[in-house]
Amino acid sequence: MQLKIMDEKIKLLRASFGEERVKINEDLSNHTYFGQGGIAFGFYIATSTRELTNILDLAIQLKIPFFVFGSGTKLVVSSRGFKGLAIKNRSAYIKVAAVKGKVTTSGIGVEEALVEANSGVSIKKLNDFLKMQGLTAFIGESSIQATIGGAIFVDSSLRDITQKVKVWDDTQLLDIDISKLKISTHVVLSVTLKIKAKS
Repeated sequence: MQLKIMDEKIKLLRASFGEERVKINEDLSNHTYFGQGGIAFGFYIATSTRELTNILDLAIQLKIPFFVFGSGTKLVVSSRGFKGLAIKNRSAYIKVAAVKGKVTTSGIGVEEALVEANSGVSIKKLNDFLKMQGLTAFIGESSIQATIGGAIFVDSSLRDITQKVKVWDDTQLLDIDISKLKISTHVVLSVTLKIKAKS
């Protein structure tokens, strides 16, 4: 009976987001770094923070169990699968939000910048962007394949340069300090990082 109810709920998700976007019976071993994992009842790839929050809001409304993951480098899924919705976070927008520097006779010298990055941005993409902007590359403890949304919970080097975290918390969107971030309640949407210019 419970499986039938879950099936109906996943159908409602598909009606809202499209059958081509919300897949059913997806093999999660195709999405984990170690190629392990069972079948998820529902599967969705969010390509923006708006898509991510929209699917999360509806999952809460329909009382569908869910989990969010990025590149799957640290993801371990039981071979028995997941009786709910697996959401792959591919929100990958990144920008320089502000710069600080000095104006001299030779021009404006940038000393540091605030960089805003979606949680689906990989550590590699972050470093490629920083290099392009003439900023210091981030050297942390995470794999370059890891995404910011997962690394922010475990990488102390990344936490040290984080000024602000935007999170989804049970349908609420909040800007919080890194010290208040909780893996049990928060889904990270984006982070604001303080990055120094290359010397």
